[in-house]
Amino acid sequence: MIKVSVILPVYNTEKYLRQCLESIEHQTLKEMEVFCVDDGSSDGSVEIIREYVEKDSRFHLLEQKNAGGGAARNHGMKEAKGEYLMFLDSDDFFEPCLLERMADRLDETQADISVCKVRCWHEDLQFFTDEHAAMREEYLPEKEVFDYHDMAEYIFNTFHNWPWNKMFRRSFVEEKKLCFQEIRRTNDLFFTCSALVNAEKITTVKEFLVNYRVGITGNCQSTNTATPLDFHRAFSRLREYLLEKGCYEEVKRSFINHAIDGCVANLLSQEKSVQQETLYHQLKGGLFKALDIADQPADYYYDYNQRMYHFYRTIMDQDYDSLLRLRIQDLKDERDNCLHLNHIEKMGIIHRDEDRIRQLEAEKAALEREKMALEQEREDLRAEKAELQYEVRNVYDSFSYKTGHLVTSPLRACARAARKTINTEGKYNRRK
Repeated sequence: MIKVSVILPVYNTEKYLRQCLESIEHQTLKEMEVFCVDDGSSDGSVEIIREYVEKDSRFHLLEQKNAGGGAARNHGMKEAKGEYLMFLDSDDFFEPCLLERMADRLDETQADISVCKVRCWHEDLQFFTDEHAAMREEYLPEKEVFDYHDMAEYIFNTFHNWPWNKMFRRSFVEEKKLCFQEIRRTNDLFFTCSALVNAEKITTVKEFLVNYRVGITGNCQSTNTATPLDFHRAFSRLREYLLEKGCYEEVKRSFINHAIDGCVANLLSQEKSVQQETLYHQLKGGLFKALDIADQPADYYYDYNQRMYHFYRTIMDQDYDSLLRLRIQDLKDERDNCLHLNHIEKMGIIHRDEDRIRQLEAEKAALEREKMALEQEREDLRAEKAELQYEVRNVYDSFSYKTGHLVTSPLRACARAARKTINTEGKYNRRK
């Protein structure tokens, strides 16, 4: 029985492919099939795949003319026989228990989709960081199994539209007729987001099981200059689908937050200034509006998205040079942050524990609240003390107190003399 069908699009990733395939070959779950779909590579990727096909019968090579990752994944799906589908990327690598943990979770919950956490491996800087966008736990419902209705305002923001940190029930994908857009870039957005709004049950595995390699060049994922509007085609198709399904208004805020993030990110990632300036004018001239991004108030965008909203306002309210100046400052801030992280890594801290950070932040907030309560209590005591001191002064200054003090003065003098005599006799008796 084949438990999981792994579908792996491959395009010119020979530098990283062997590590990827090794991490799949040595998975603790053995009942799998692996379809390596070569998308017309011109390097040595196919030869590496053939090595694994020859030594391990679970590996299969599928070849096609270069058509993009979406077409490659659809090609692999047609051959898949597993109970579950896993779409991995050939320049990433995976924890040995990835497939087993994800499949076990689907078995336990009978869910349609399971989602795991992700770490980024910075190839250029050689350290890991948590990829918070893979699973924003603060947006998750307080239940183990849920659907999009439980988190309609956050469904596309809680889980990024990557397919490779998600496992899908194959019967669910086939029943809903889900497929990848066959465009060059952002071809996973429609598949993943439409799956999220169709799934009756979604669950999570809160473990870091995928290592996402970033900071690399030379493959199809490192440039978008050839097809700069594919991302907009993806968001437009998703919006159209949500309208057809009748759930757009319910998920609209989530969609728009995801769309502004995608639009600005794609603009900033343009490698050539001519293409970037062209896309800048296209977004400003109507592409933002086509995705309902225009005219939303600042508080419509979530906290994590305020940076992108700041870029958006600069695009809409100022000129292209202003955008470039903002981008330069943003890159400087990002560089300083990376240098700081690199310094931390050299000190021996390889992986930032976001859960621990959030716990410490919560503890800090609790201490701040406690401090404010104590300060308020101190202020109340100070006010009470001042009131008592005022009353004491009033008593001392009153005619009745002064008269009583004068009248009782001889009696108090006698009492003092008596106490002195008693003390003296006590000392004398002790000496005897």
